Amino acid sequence: HTMYCIHAHSLFFSLSLTLSHSLIHLLPSPICRHRHCLIDCHREAMSLSDTIKACVTQLEQEHQMAAITTEFVDPDLARLYEASKRADVHHWEYNELLRHAISLGRRLQDPLAEFCYLASDDDEFLCLKLHIFQNDVPREDLLWALQVELINRVNEVGIDINKAFKHTHWSPQLQFVGGLGPRKGTDVIKKSKGSRIENRSQLITELKMGPKVFLNCAGFIRINTGDFEDNTSEYIDALDNSRIHPETYDWARKMAVDALEDEADVGDEVDTSAAVEEILDGPERLKDLDLDAFAVELERQGFGNRQTTLYDIRDELFGMYKERRLPYRGLTPEEKFRLLTGETKDTLVEGKLVTGVVASITRRRPTRDMLDQANPERTEESNTWKCPFCLQDTFTDLSEVWIHFDDNSCVGQATGVRVRLDNGLTGFIGLKFLSDSHVRTPEDRVKVGMVLHCRVMRVNYERFSVDLTCRSSDLANKESQFSGPRDTYYDETAEEADKNKERKAVKPKSLYVDRVIVHPSFHNISFKQAEKKLEQLDQGDAIIRPSSKGSDHLTISWKVDEGVYQHIDILERNKTYQFTLGKSLWIENEEFEDLDEILARHIQPIASFARDILSYKYFSKEFGNKQAIDPVLTAEKRQQKSRIPYLFSTSREFPGKFILSYMPRSKGIHEFVTVTPNGIRYRSKTHTHTCTHTHTHTHAHTHRYTHRLRRCSPTSRSTTRTRYRDRRRRQQRHTSPAIRYRCPRAWWPPSRPPRLQPLRPGPR
Repeated sequence: HTMYCIHAHSLFFSLSLTLSHSLIHLLPSPICRHRHCLIDCHREAMSLSDTIKACVTQLEQEHQMAAITTEFVDPDLARLYEASKRADVHHWEYNELLRHAISLGRRLQDPLAEFCYLASDDDEFLCLKLHIFQNDVPREDLLWALQVELINRVNEVGIDINKAFKHTHWSPQLQFVGGLGPRKGTDVIKKSKGSRIENRSQLITELKMGPKVFLNCAGFIRINTGDFEDNTSEYIDALDNSRIHPETYDWARKMAVDALEDEADVGDEVDTSAAVEEILDGPERLKDLDLDAFAVELERQGFGNRQTTLYDIRDELFGMYKERRLPYRGLTPEEKFRLLTGETKDTLVEGKLVTGVVASITRRRPTRDMLDQANPERTEESNTWKCPFCLQDTFTDLSEVWIHFDDNSCVGQATGVRVRLDNGLTGFIGLKFLSDSHVRTPEDRVKVGMVLHCRVMRVNYERFSVDLTCRSSDLANKESQFSGPRDTYYDETAEEADKNKERKAVKPKSLYVDRVIVHPSFHNISFKQAEKKLEQLDQGDAIIRPSSKGSDHLTISWKVDEGVYQHIDILERNKTYQFTLGKSLWIENEEFEDLDEILARHIQPIASFARDILSYKYFSKEFGNKQAIDPVLTAEKRQQKSRIPYLFSTSREFPGKFILSYMPRSKGIHEFVTVTPNGIRYRSKTHTHTCTHTHTHTHAHTHRYTHRLRRCSPTSRSTTRTRYRDRRRRQQRHTSPAIRYRCPRAWWPPSRPPRLQPLRPGPR
């Protein structure tokens, strides 16, 4: 068969006719089982790959040839060969381009032979880029390691010595054969004089090898007897075409004879060569041999422990010089990407910052069905019609939009931006990744030729493209979502400590604007400073401070309980200047004239009600901890099953609220109670009584109402509900309303109305 080697730079020739005639002579006559079209792995080779495949397909059809596959080959070795001195000697009549193609073909045929050919010159061999850190290794150590690897691989595969005599690019493998070396390998080539070696014994008779050299290298030199067994008068030994050493030929013949012992009457005059050839045709019979017993017998005769050798001989008889290398496979998408771009997973990783130039705006053209179902919209501002796909809004009439569709002039909806990276790759930025804010059209943000700073999101190896983002949040990487894989020994603790130091070193930006307000309770401090100051004050004391919402807001912070502080927002209206106090102050839907009125009518009442709850005998300091309150209620319930135990506690989660916990049966119930300036709000109703009266009244009625419902029939329950509702209304009708304005008492019994004190001007 013939191998066709095509270099990407030579594609300007007429491939359809020249491919089958002008490139056949580029290679010598080594055998290749398949036809291949080789493409040198430059970047432009990818764009020409489809053209080559089309030409090869046409060539196959016109000349009725076998299938020709297209393979990508690493060009590094070929580049070194085309500029080497050996290429000037062996292929002086060819230019560098054809020498490059020859090296590509040889590498695909037998990579080991081509690497050994390059290794003849140490300086050229070290020019290969095998690892990114190879320059850090001393030259002698690197060269020694590479030579050791070639020695191991050559002796593992073996070398056909007649092919080495015939083809000059195969002969350098002899220097890596065990027992020869560079000097003896070159001497073997000189002594051969182009003759043919037909058996291993001629290595001594013809090539004048010494006995020690022969014993060292004979097992690695192959004599392919199949090439000349029909046209020679010399004795042909089939074992010369195997990895079996001549010293152990007798053991191999003994194994072949013993394997055939059961099928034929083998006597002393048996033809061992015929037995070997017969066993090579059917090696399955070797499985019945007891090699362990054979090894014991050899050890008894003084040959030592040869058990491993016997098993190796049997394996070789199953397949003479069986290929032990991995079968050839095409390049994976990642390997092809590396060859064509020079980028690897280490150099182009997700999260890497890159720069690119805007090449074009990508759009998706609408289909005919989409155009038929389109619904153009009218722009009220300009009184024009807008295309729903390309967003063009210059149409004065609806018919112009449909003409726009019929003329196929609608470019479609923009999907993103196509950029060209510095390494030549194509990048794509989706519309939503252009900016953190909404982007209507890409033209609003970028223009063709603009340089963008981007971050890699994903690498598509098959399409040779990169998905990018240029959002400010992604470029800053504040959430570390683009952090690459870390080393096994990366110190996470040290990194976190460094981050904490940086956070402490940076002063937090103040969110509060200093205000010019003259009042004893006002301070230009933050909420954390206010809470720290309230720790030293009594319950119910308040501090007025600036608000983070802006200069038209204030915040009043008051102490509900130890460690619990409520922050109430105050809205200012009718402001004269930005930093002065507004003439009208609002808390939710209630208006106040000044800060003193807020303290008197809002803060003091709710602080007084909160103080009543805090001093109540059934108040718990568990701060709403249900796991701690439920056992207490359960213990009280066991002592008095007819009683409903209850407790009050402060809510840390919602300052200004208290939690009422009670247990009517076996499960505790927890409800919120809110203190307001008008009283205690419980179940959407505000109670102006003491917490004892309120809670006892509510639960007593609840207890009696529950038992009453049990005794009532289903038809009389609605009547019972109406009767109790009317009774509550009559009781509330006789209760005096709570008038609270700087009242000295927080609550009073309904039968004793309070004596009001008039307001006096001045501070609290």
